[in-house]
Amino acid sequence: METALKALLRERHLHEYLEFVAEYRRIARDLGLPRGAEPPTKATYYRWLSGQIRELPRGYHCLVLEQMFTGWTAKELFARAEPRRGRTADSGLLASIPPAVDPAHLAGLWVTAFIFDNLHHVDLTTITIANNAVTARNSPPAPRTEGHAVGFHNDINFSLFGRHLIGQWRNTSDRYFYGTIHLAVLPGETVLDGFHTAVLTDTQVTTGPWRWVRVEPRSAHGIDLTAVTLGDPRRLYNVIAAHGHYGPPIPLAQLTEESR
Repeated sequence: METALKALLRERHLHEYLEFVAEYRRIARDLGLPRGAEPPTKATYYRWLSGQIRELPRGYHCLVLEQMFTGWTAKELFARAEPRRGRTADSGLLASIPPAVDPAHLAGLWVTAFIFDNLHHVDLTTITIANNAVTARNSPPAPRTEGHAVGFHNDINFSLFGRHLIGQWRNTSDRYFYGTIHLAVLPGETVLDGFHTAVLTDTQVTTGPWRWVRVEPRSAHGIDLTAVTLGDPRRLYNVIAAHGHYGPPIPLAQLTEESR
């Protein structure tokens, strides 16, 4: 029976040495490990996968691996056992895919933008983590949608599989529109990039890009969001769409009407 580490790496498409090393270095950098904390050699790596080790690797190796596979201890990763399910059966077919990022790292305020029925929409959405559930709500401040006096208010429930947030959303403004959402968590956890599907009519489904960028936390500290007015939806949509995949969080001041 293979080790849990080998099975999980295969699920994440990180089984090849060079792919593993790239992910290892990214996590080590995020953890602030010293330069001497290098990935294992190729020979050592494949010895890990074979299960032919008598004791756990060095402490920093274990730290990186436990961050790479949140919820697993180093001892569990090197054990010869079937990967445990990180979720209940309610998660269905994807239940065996563990999160590749700590959900707590996604909590906080984000600016999001999408196009629905050819209309640009922008909002500030707060992601909340409670009892391992990931939820999101996009007010306050009031969301803005082109051509609408009242923007779309959405509630979202997510599940995290690998580096992908997959969930369902519902418009609470009128209770009619609803759909699905699939976002990739880009390295650095400041940009979420993906798509939505939506009910357009009882017999029509539409889809489009949905992009999220983290709002710089200090810029929103102490701000009464109920008093904030977001900028023009089309302008902000273009700003968010042009934001680099690995760019920094966006200051709140750049998202308001006064930031023109």
